[in-house]
Amino acid sequence: MAKNYFLFFILMLIGVCTSISSCSIFNPPEIVPCYGHIDSIPLIITNPGVQGTSSNGINCAWVYVDDNPVGAFQLPGTFPIIATTGPHAIEIFAGVEENGTAGTRLKYPFYAAYTATSVTLTQGSVTKFKPTTEYASWTDFALMENFESDISGTTAFTTISTISASDTSMFVTKNPANVYQGTASGEVYLSGAANSTIYCGFSDTVNLANNGNAIFMELNYKSNCIFEMGVYSLFTGITYPVIDIDTSSVWRKMYINLQPTIGQISANPAVDSFRMFFYMDDVNGTPVQLYLDNIKVLRYK
Repeated sequence: MAKNYFLFFILMLIGVCTSISSCSIFNPPEIVPCYGHIDSIPLIITNPGVQGTSSNGINCAWVYVDDNPVGAFQLPGTFPIIATTGPHAIEIFAGVEENGTAGTRLKYPFYAAYTATSVTLTQGSVTKFKPTTEYASWTDFALMENFESDISGTTAFTTISTISASDTSMFVTKNPANVYQGTASGEVYLSGAANSTIYCGFSDTVNLANNGNAIFMELNYKSNCIFEMGVYSLFTGITYPVIDIDTSSVWRKMYINLQPTIGQISANPAVDSFRMFFYMDDVNGTPVQLYLDNIKVLRYK
């Protein structure tokens, strides 16, 4: 008989808890998140003569609250944060597309993190963050070309020289329709005629010691043909393709990761030097154009 009373008591307890919505065993309290929102992350240039322009392709953000990762989010975007109402430390890293591929976004190693030590978050409400970034203190600008030093429109690009394999040179254009920023951009035109089918231009020599740290090229471009970007090693005397860059009818920002290529080239990279190159050809007889601006090669100091 005692067992029957005990079973009856258990069943009655379950029924009571089921009928009471606030019973914490079966209906735990709902967690109300805070929300954050970021429209964009502007790049602030502190030394234009050294760092170039503020052109950037920042399109995502890595967010941390109290040193805990919240997630990576495409911009603009609103996102949930599991936190209590009150002040919190915020850290935001600017993200870009590696090699122009949306599926390979990364925290750009040469952009400094945005930090705020006391930001009030409120559960159930949206807090708008207005982060900015700038080039980190460890950034070394190994190569810079914005085409502003020579705007005659008839002189070949002075930093990227044409090698004997080319039958075409890069020129500087002042045509506003084809200038991305400032007063000039680089232009390559292949008419498809017998004497205008190949362009291959090399930069000045750049010392890029492979210490395992990141090395990136930034550039703005538009082109109606696919073109190649690569490096030439003075140590091996060989050219190494890095990436084929797709067509774009509008100006586009690219972040090209050079480290995987540089890291595999030389057994003694500390003394190796490189020249960046661009290559394009036209064997179909159809005129093609390439426009470049704001070329930067960045490495760690």
